[in-house]
Amino acid sequence: MRYLVISDIHANLPALKAVLGDAAGDWDRILCLGDIVGYGPFPNECAEELSRLPVTAVPGNHDWASIGRFDLDYFNIHARAALIWTREQLNSGSREYLSRLKPLVQEDTFTLFHGALTDPITHYILDSLDAEENFSLLKTPLGLFGHSHLRFYFSRGPDGQVVRHSLRERNDLDLLHRQSLLNPGSTGQPREGDPRAAYGILDTDKGLWFLRRVEYDIPAVQKRMRECNLPDYLVRRLGEGR
Repeated sequence: MRYLVISDIHANLPALKAVLGDAAGDWDRILCLGDIVGYGPFPNECAEELSRLPVTAVPGNHDWASIGRFDLDYFNIHARAALIWTREQLNSGSREYLSRLKPLVQEDTFTLFHGALTDPITHYILDSLDAEENFSLLKTPLGLFGHSHLRFYFSRGPDGQVVRHSLRERNDLDLLHRQSLLNPGSTGQPREGDPRAAYGILDTDKGLWFLRRVEYDIPAVQKRMRECNLPDYLVRRLGEGR
């Protein structure tokens, strides 16, 4: 099966739409790794878009904070301001959708979580030491995660050695002999110096992991953010991809 893997949309509907358009016809099912809302100006639209699609999703820290399940004091001043605004904007349908999401989803081939298996909502996987700790908890061939807005590919073989792989457009996975931890990057708030929307395509039949980016109308999103009086810092960083 082929999966469209997205994460950290952050209420950026044009970015989400661009990814769906770019990947059209190339997937059977969508996997969303959390933070559907927060930062951006289209929280209801993004939740509604996903609710209409064949998506398996997990919540992120911004999703839980937006529905009152996570303390706003955890966030910096800019993220907190955006979350206060998001709480005021969410309609009942969006709240219900976000409230139904479970922080950990395990299937035969993969486990989905936002941050890390050590704490699906708040912890990060940023280096090989983090990966090693999470591999010790991973019970499936693949672990798919987001949260950092950075693309990662770690693997662990039978000898227990953790390898951080260089990122390529096409990555070969050994699903029979190696476990892998994969992060597709952020769809709606990239932070690798490239502002284009990021996503992944996972082919579990062939053991392939594709990393892609697509352009979208960033100025239009920034304009809407300003109209919503969202923090200027968030507006600027969207265009910088940082």
